Order: sequence, then C-alpha cells, then structure tokens
Amino acid sequence: MAGLRAKPLEAATWPDFALLVERHKGVWGGCWRITCFFVDRAHRRRGVAAAALEGALYEIARLGGGSVEGCPEDTGDRSVSASFLYSGTMTLFESQGFERIRRLGKRHWVVSRNVAREAVRAGRTGGS
Repeated sequence: MAGLRAKPLEAATWPDFALLVERHKGVWGGCWRITCFFVDRAHRRRGVAAAALEGALYEIARLGGGSVEGCPEDTGDRSVSASFLYSGTMTLFESQGFERIRRLGKRHWVVSRNVAREAVRAGRTGGS
C-alpha cells in the first residue's frame, strides 16, 4: 500500500506502539502468549518460573486481561533437566488454571485460560 512503511520498535517509535497496545487491550487485542522462561542455573527449581508466570498473569490482568496461551511440556513421571523446560511445565500452567487445548508433538501442549481485568482489583490471578 502506498504511503505505508515498517519501522523498527525503538525509543522513537515506542509511544505509538504503547498507544496501539493500550487501544487493543494487549498486543493482539486481548490475546497473549507466554512462550519462554529463562531462569539462571543458580536459581532453578526454586519457584522462579512460578513467580514469573504469576507476574505475567498479573500484568495481563492489569492491561485489560484476555485469552492467554502457553506451550508447556508434560513431563509426566520422567525426570527432565531444568535447562530443557524453558517453555514451563504442564504442572505449572495447570496450577494457574490453564487447560489443555491440543497436543504439539509428543510432550508439548497448547494450554489456554482467560484472565479477567477484575482479577487484579481483587488480587486474584491464580487458577481459582
């Protein structure tokens, strides 16, 4: 289309992007995806990913809520190195009220839940 051009997201373009996000209640109009957790090796298996997920859900609620998806790994009964669990675990997501939607390969699932804006006012973002 004539007259349109793509611009990188940087300091000069951030205000326009922030207005777009606000106007649409999130980056994709109330649709969010939590894709990756990075936890320093020295802090793994101490609840850091759980705190990060809780914090993300709080921010999503604060910014208007909406549908939230993740793609965690279902570890089942097998032992898995924490370094491979960058997308989170099924147990973690299910503890926050996410439900399995569809399988992605052998051990990963798309999970989803809705987060209400009101959850932030009541101090609730957890699974119940």
